[in-house]
Amino acid sequence: MKTQARRFLDSRSFLVLTGLLYLALAGLLFYMIGARTKPEIEAILTKLIPKVLWANFLLIAVGVVLCWRDIAGAFRGLFAVRPRPLPVETGGTEEAGDHTLREAADPGGAAPRTETASRFARLNHPGVWLLLVFIVGLILASQVAPQIHRIYYDEDIYANMAQNMAFTGQAGMANYGSFEYGEYFVNWLGYNKDPSGWPFLISLAFQLFGTDETLAFYLNNLLFAGGILIVFFIVRLLAGGTFAGLIAALVFAIIPHNLIWSNTAAAETSAAFFAGLAVLCTLVYLKTRAPRHLFLLAAVLPFACYMRAESLLITLWASAAVSFNLFSNVSHPQPPFRHPFATRSFWVTGLIAFALIIPHFWHFFAISDQSWGASGAKFSTFFFPNNLTVNGFYFLNDKEFPVLFTFLALVGLAAWKGRPGGSGEKIGPGGVLLILLWFLLFWGIFLFFYAGSYKYGADVRFALVCFMPLAVLAGLGGDALREWVAGGEDAPKKEGETEAAAGGGRPGLRAGYRRPFAALLMLLLLFCWLKFVPLVRLVGQEAWGARHDHKYSYEFIRKIPNRAVVVTHIPSMFLLWGQNAIQAYAGINNPDLIRDLMNRYNGHVYFHKSYWCNTLNDANRSVCDEIGQRYDLEPVAVAREQSHEYGLYRMTPKK
Repeated sequence: MKTQARRFLDSRSFLVLTGLLYLALAGLLFYMIGARTKPEIEAILTKLIPKVLWANFLLIAVGVVLCWRDIAGAFRGLFAVRPRPLPVETGGTEEAGDHTLREAADPGGAAPRTETASRFARLNHPGVWLLLVFIVGLILASQVAPQIHRIYYDEDIYANMAQNMAFTGQAGMANYGSFEYGEYFVNWLGYNKDPSGWPFLISLAFQLFGTDETLAFYLNNLLFAGGILIVFFIVRLLAGGTFAGLIAALVFAIIPHNLIWSNTAAAETSAAFFAGLAVLCTLVYLKTRAPRHLFLLAAVLPFACYMRAESLLITLWASAAVSFNLFSNVSHPQPPFRHPFATRSFWVTGLIAFALIIPHFWHFFAISDQSWGASGAKFSTFFFPNNLTVNGFYFLNDKEFPVLFTFLALVGLAAWKGRPGGSGEKIGPGGVLLILLWFLLFWGIFLFFYAGSYKYGADVRFALVCFMPLAVLAGLGGDALREWVAGGEDAPKKEGETEAAAGGGRPGLRAGYRRPFAALLMLLLLFCWLKFVPLVRLVGQEAWGARHDHKYSYEFIRKIPNRAVVVTHIPSMFLLWGQNAIQAYAGINNPDLIRDLMNRYNGHVYFHKSYWCNTLNDANRSVCDEIGQRYDLEPVAVAREQSHEYGLYRMTPKK
């Protein structure tokens, strides 16, 4: 039986079948676009997307189980106890105390001589330092950065989408929702332009612990901390050592806006995490070519695309990495790897990724006519000069981003020419160029976006998706500086040549500088970061009007019965708090429904005078003004902040 299966896998018939499956999936992709209208596709996606994301999530879980021994081994290796080698005696050629620590073996091949490890040496493992950076980063993100919404009211919409997926199995935001004795009903559902990956993750937390928007903050804290680990392992794969990985992890952990936005409910942290995870899975697969690693990559890649609109770019990066065939000639002691495109396993496993990502293409087609807040073009070269100036100087002005981090990244880009890895192989500059491509894709896409400037409102959050590749380059730069301080790599000796003749001097003469320089560099990074702590702790004036609306609204609903309906521009916000809510336009377009709600809830229908009633936007203000003309509004709770007035008013029909 196995022989017949193997023969089929090796036959041309299998290749034909694989090709036909790709054609079938492509046909399904274009058939839906050609045969259905955009509203029909949106209606299909509201039901389909949660199921696809669930299937994708389960496949990732299967991939993690298949790779569990590799994952556990990677972490276990960081804590491995190694004997401390004795200093090599060099006779009278070295000064007292100027020893180079090397592994010393007996002439007969006996085990190395070791000293009893000190208490510090027993703790001096890469895993301990990485754990320390992980814990510090998690504390900074969750305790130092304020836990607050910063992009209103998108974060409420994400959480409400999660609420809808968790309890109704539908992807979208509720424009009219109600609670009947604890049971949640979505009466009007609107398909949202943003991808559903981040809301799906929140929905998992809601299913486990109930609806509480605080869970989204905690989830972002954990994803940020997980990103620290991802950065470390990416650099370790590229550099073959741990110091570069620790520098990269530290840089990523203390980037100011990384910390700030990782204690919000915004989607950018999850987008950065899963893009980094896709990069790590790609590098692992290219280095091992193991089918289990390829399977995990095929599951992670489409899931990463569902986090944000620009997340789809990670497929371009993965395609470039696979096309480049990184690590193809460094598989010592095996022969060079075949190109992935020449292997059947790659194309078969690729069917999984292709099938999972098809609904995402339908999503982009369905929302392609939406304005995204732009009256004109959303992407144009017109926006390039201004965005390039703002987004470029962001990394150089040392006001919002530490310029030392940028300097290290530039050093890593300029000086990294390929060096021995953990197994003696060289990756060459291709790996660094791929990391640069990762940065350019996620930084460059916003240069052409109408709202892509880091000074446009709260859109500095768009920088989060390029912090990880920049941290990787900074780690490589830190390691390159350390090697330069330590005198570089030892020059190889020719047969019969003395060490002095081979290296122009004693190799490793300054090797003892490595540890002091490493400690100095880490202290310098922390010292340069200290001046950004006030920025991390700052709430700021950005979105003060919407922020106070959010604050007062939570206080207002405590003054009305649970069985009451709020007519509001932001139903998502109230539904998260367990309060019935309906879109404000219903008060104008659906007067019969409002009268029915007044009867059903014994007159407890309330109008929420929100931030949108205080803006200069004529459309939003006109809704508020017309409701005031059609209904008598009795104030229940009123609050003011500067020129803005917020309130909750009981609605009754005009006599």
